[in-house]
Amino acid sequence: MKLDAHLHVWPSPSAYDYAPGKEPPADLAENSTFQALLQQCERAGVHGALIVQPINLMYDHVYVAEALRAHPGRFVGCCLADPSVGGGGAAALGDLLVPRGPFRAVRFNPGLWPKGERMTNEAGKAMFALAGERGALVGFMCFQGLHLHVEDIKDLCAEFPETRVLMDHFGFTKGVEDPNWPALLSLAEFPQVSVKASAHFRVGKEGERWPYASTGPQLRGLLDHFGPDRVVWGSDFPYVETQCGYERASLIAENCGAALSVLEAEAVMGGNLARMFPGAWS
Repeated sequence: MKLDAHLHVWPSPSAYDYAPGKEPPADLAENSTFQALLQQCERAGVHGALIVQPINLMYDHVYVAEALRAHPGRFVGCCLADPSVGGGGAAALGDLLVPRGPFRAVRFNPGLWPKGERMTNEAGKAMFALAGERGALVGFMCFQGLHLHVEDIKDLCAEFPETRVLMDHFGFTKGVEDPNWPALLSLAEFPQVSVKASAHFRVGKEGERWPYASTGPQLRGLLDHFGPDRVVWGSDFPYVETQCGYERASLIAENCGAALSVLEAEAVMGGNLARMFPGAWS
């Protein structure tokens, strides 16, 4: 069973009133619906996926929830944490992470925290703890650099060891020579932390094309440091559509030069994600 650990969907601009500045990229605007995703999955032989709430929808989870409910046994949802002043916080998160509900993970985007606040503030700790209590995973998107947030992640993991974590997109490290690469590997000391080997096109060398061979040593390094049961593949659809395309993205892990064994490939390409979300995919 091939499973995609990281992708997004959003409605056509003709069917949704996007907030100013949150409109989807023009070249992806009409090809990023969950119906379009299903077509791509069929072509690539991908059985199911973890849909991550897109930033252009912010805290409006209606569309993603519609996709999840329309296709039970195919999709699982990752909602977006709201740490803003006067925002929903743990109360809103609790309404999304309900027992047997479609959302079973939550994304922490440190860029959404109030200026000067850390993810270890009161709101952050409350949401992180709640995720653990509900059996949900927390995904960290460290787009501005892992060095800015790794200590927060470590502090949260140490205080709440029952909360499982998924680091997005290789922790946004670009190659094994990246100064943040050791910081990512240091998270292996926390048994609850796993890593998405996702969006290879974002972390490969500039101008590099499929199969993004420079990411091979990274994937191999993750497997060696975290173990083969704590790494999952993700495409970053629909953004990957303007890069190598979804079907090719589903073949990257076996072709980027990481020299995966048969068992490692089965684990990374779906087995691990299925174990993280038991019963999610029929």
